[in-house]
Amino acid sequence: MCRDISLHADIQIVTRDFRGVKISPEVTQHSDQMVHVTCEVLPHYPILTNRGELLLENMSWGIIPAYEKDPKQRQLRRRNMVNAQSERILGDHKSYWYKLRNKRCLIPVTGIYEHRKVAGFKNKIPYLVNEKGRDGFYVPALYQISEEVDQETGEIYKESSFTMITRAANELMMWIHNDGDNKHRMPLFLTPELEKAWLQADLSENDMTEIFQFRMPSDGLDHHPVFTIRSNKPQPDGKPKDALYEWEGKLPVFNQESASSGSDKQTSLF
Repeated sequence: MCRDISLHADIQIVTRDFRGVKISPEVTQHSDQMVHVTCEVLPHYPILTNRGELLLENMSWGIIPAYEKDPKQRQLRRRNMVNAQSERILGDHKSYWYKLRNKRCLIPVTGIYEHRKVAGFKNKIPYLVNEKGRDGFYVPALYQISEEVDQETGEIYKESSFTMITRAANELMMWIHNDGDNKHRMPLFLTPELEKAWLQADLSENDMTEIFQFRMPSDGLDHHPVFTIRSNKPQPDGKPKDALYEWEGKLPVFNQESASSGSDKQTSLF
């Protein structure tokens, strides 16, 4: 389950990668403030959509469950709707994700964070993972536009929300994401060609199935450990949160110990 991402770059990388994209006026981006973004606070984040034109617009992380009528429960349930398993989008016609299968979007990132349980350490160690040779990439997602009610004023407004798509992990991501109820999952990393295909209006369900079956190989990803990301504690060397932190050289190295077996049972997200 991926709950932490980074967009530590100028937003113009999106206009470079997707020609003709328009940036919505409400999108403001300060890369130093977005070096770590967590879904825990249901943040607004720039999302790329194609609704007749390419548009970069703010959406909140965590699909709002429209079926839940109680306002407090809607917010609580959103924290379990920040990720969607690719296997359930087309494979389970009763799932909420199947209803949103044609609401496709992309999440611009410079990296994602995942935590690893390491023997001898009290807390899990965060790792930054990015696609090799790319200074920015795009994780496929689903979005929804729903009508919400301001609980103080009674005003009805529209809220756009999104969920990140995940799949079974490759060997590297199994090694990193080795603990917890949803271990051995990873974001659906794609190639640049598949990223663009994901936004095509005429994408068929067969095409979507092929995209879901793509598994980024371990050697297509770079990774390094970073300092604690979910606290305000600054990195001891003064570098930003996505910078390499050595942990005094005490961490194991991928491929120098056995990676977790891919036969471990996968736990449903929802």
